[in-house]
Amino acid sequence: MSKEYRKSKRVKPNVQIEVFDLIIGTELGDILNVSSDGLLMACKSKIEVGEMFQTEWKISARGLKNISIGLECLWAEVQYTNLCLCGFSIIDISDDDQNILDRIIAQSKEVDS
Repeated sequence: MSKEYRKSKRVKPNVQIEVFDLIIGTELGDILNVSSDGLLMACKSKIEVGEMFQTEWKISARGLKNISIGLECLWAEVQYTNLCLCGFSIIDISDDDQNILDRIIAQSKEVDS
């Protein structure tokens, strides 16, 4: 997706964030970049377009609590490494968790297209 279609700036998080699927209880993957309304993740298993997840993001930064975010897969591409690169839209987030995400984004470096 080219930059001019994005609503929000993308950043590479400056903190480690582990994303867990709350329904299955397993780690979903690693965030490569994130914005206030979506993210790119390297998932550990194949994800289908349209799949939805209730996730918990475990943030390795002092003073920031874990956050819960609902995600929907917009696109997915299996890599030769068996990782699945996936673009997700944020479909459910509380105001408090959005404030934490916005704080992480503000403190992180913008990604070049």
